[in-house]
Formats: sequence, C-alpha cells, structure tokens
Amino acid sequence: MKFDMSQVVRIGIDKLVLSGIKVESNRNSTITEGQGWIEEKLELKEELFSIVKSIKLYETGEMVEANYLRFNPNRLLHGHNISNARASELKKAVDLLIQKLGSKGISVDITDAKISEIEININIEAKFEEYKEVLILLFLKLPNLRKIGNLTLGKAYKKLFTDSTLDGGWQNHGVRAYDKRREVSDETVLSFDLLRIEWWLSSSSYKYYASKFDRDNILSSLLEDCDVLDLIFMDLCINKLFKGAYKYLEEEIIPELERAYLDFKKTNREAANKGKNPKRNVYKYLEENYWIFDYSYLIEIVSKHDKRHKGREIDRIKENYFHFNNKDKLSYLVEKILHP
Repeated sequence: MKFDMSQVVRIGIDKLVLSGIKVESNRNSTITEGQGWIEEKLELKEELFSIVKSIKLYETGEMVEANYLRFNPNRLLHGHNISNARASELKKAVDLLIQKLGSKGISVDITDAKISEIEININIEAKFEEYKEVLILLFLKLPNLRKIGNLTLGKAYKKLFTDSTLDGGWQNHGVRAYDKRREVSDETVLSFDLLRIEWWLSSSSYKYYASKFDRDNILSSLLEDCDVLDLIFMDLCINKLFKGAYKYLEEEIIPELERAYLDFKKTNREAANKGKNPKRNVYKYLEENYWIFDYSYLIEIVSKHDKRHKGREIDRIKENYFHFNNKDKLSYLVEKILHP
C-alpha cells in the first residue's frame, strides 16, 4: 500500500471522542431503571465508529443528557489508522461520519461539540526494537508503567517474549510507544518499520493543555487550527518524558556506571596486593550488571580514570561496544518530535 508520508510522519489525531453533540433519531432506544432513576439510551456500535445518546431522569426531577461520538478519522477516510489526521482530514471524516449516521436514521448536530477524549500521535520511521532502550529510559519514571510483550516463537529463551509496547501515565492522560508495524501485522498494508508515540488525553486534560496555549476544547476551534496538537504533544513530551530521561541519565545511570568501574578496579588492586587473581574485563562486567546505555560514557570514564592506557582502552571500547549508541538515538527521537 502506498502512503503520503507527509501525512504519516507528523503529529496528528488518531482517535477522537466528541461530547456536547445533539442527537435525534427514530431508532429504538432501551429503557433501564435503577434506584431513583430511569434512563433512555440509544447506542450504535460499528467498526468505524460508535455513538451513544443517554437521557437519565432522577426522581428528584433532575435530567441529565450525555451524548458521545467516538471515531478514528483515518480509518473512516483510508480504512487504516497509519496516517495522522489534521484539520483537513478531520473535517472530511466528520462530514463523512454525519452522512453515514444519517443513512442509519441518526441526525447529529456538532455545532457545540467538545473534545471529550483525544489521542495525538507521531509516527517515526524507525525499528521499535532498535530504540527500545531509549524508550525504556523515556518511560522509566512514569507512573503505572507497563511493558506489554508479544510471543515470538524462537529458540532463544530471552527472545521468547518481545516487548512491543510501553504504556504509562496518569488518571487523565497517558502515553504509549509501540511497534506500529507489529500491530498492523499485515505486510500488504504496512511493509516498513514505524515507531509510534501516542498521548491520550481526557476532556479535563485536553482542556487544561489547550488553555496553556490560549486555545479551547471546542471541536470547531480544532477544525480551524490544528497547531494546538503540536503544542500539546511537544509540551507533554518535553516535560513528561525528555526532562526526566536526561535527569536520570545524568544523576543515576552515568554516576552509577562510574562508581561500578572504580569499585571493580579497586577490588582488583586489593586482590593483586593479596596475591589473588584479579577479575578480568571490566566492560563485560559493566555490561552484565549495569546499564551502559552509550559507549561514550565508557570513554569518558577511562579518559578520566585511566589516562595511562587511555588510547588503548578507547580503541577497545570502540571496537567492542560501539553498538551501545543510544545517545544518538535519543537525540534523533527528540529532534523528530520537536521538529517534525
């Protein structure tokens, strides 16, 4: 399948839930009674969308109407959600959805529609597996962190379950990073690697972040100006992912690596003084017991603490540990998100 890559590798909408819509229909509703209330509810769920109209009457006389429309603009327009929707695609998707609902006897007025839930994402042309360590660093300090794995049949035990999704966040907003190609799992639809980072925001969270940039949570505003998506997405990534990741690198990973290196060398000196055989290969020890993250940190350590053998050790590090190049990968992800 061919794609307009400008619509794929950009910040845009994946899913959307609208509230504040007006719904009229001659379709049958269901009546449910509870303690002190009675509810009339119309609900239609289909593959491309779902709509709910609920009117709840309490014995106090209070009446509450709640109407919701959930859909994925890209699936409506393209049959898949690989591309990301902006104002133009969103408007086309909304118009198409209103037509589809009309053909089913449901009239929808979106004049006063508000954003109840939204998923904003970016696709990056990268292999998820190659960026896993970087993503773990970004997600490590998030509350409610989950690593979700897929079963991979193979001989190596360590590769039996391969993580393909990282998920974490708060009650009213959260973030996921996952292997889009693995999720689609159909080479005829998606035949190249895509790493997706996706923020979900509830109504209150979207309203809060939109207001930070002098915007509101009204659908009509989003249809006129989708730049708010970029502003919200970047703000969340900077303050909830990037800052914490770089802080953890500087305050935890690098100092811990240096301490472990010095402890290893100290133990070997003490062993030699006692006539015992020292341990061999400090770098292998660090790889097996600590998080190297990037080979450049090893170079910084030997440059500081082993000046006598600096040249030899740097060559050794470059030859055997150059594949620990996550510093460049982290910079690449940051650049792609902040300058899509």
